[in-house]
Amino acid sequence: MNTRLQAAFLMFLLLALLAGCKDAGIEPQSDPVTPPPPAAEVSFSQKVLPILTVQGCVSCHGGSGGLVVGTVASLLAGGDHGTAVVPGNGAGSNLVKKLIAPPPFGQRMPLGGAQLPDSTINVIRTWINQGAKNN
Repeated sequence: MNTRLQAAFLMFLLLALLAGCKDAGIEPQSDPVTPPPPAAEVSFSQKVLPILTVQGCVSCHGGSGGLVVGTVASLLAGGDHGTAVVPGNGAGSNLVKKLIAPPPFGQRMPLGGAQLPDSTINVIRTWINQGAKNN
């Protein structure tokens, strides 16, 4: 064989070998996946309270069912069915459970209104998961 033909053959062999390694699952180490940034802190006074006010929660639950929803302290104190908010546990909090059908007791909130969009419920859930701070 002439030199050019040998070089071409070796190049072909090398490329075939590399392709075979990839097919066998042998790949170079890649950079680890960077975790997503943590969710921005949700403010009770700027994000959650306005939702509770606009949806009529504050006007209905100014004592209805023993529950007041206008302050963090009152949400933590709860009502006839226990605490409305379990800091750090949005899924286990009655406030979130009552916004999603079917609720564990009574009817879904807001009573007589349309179910809140998931994005709105997620604001409340995130605030609770972040510790239900009075911020």
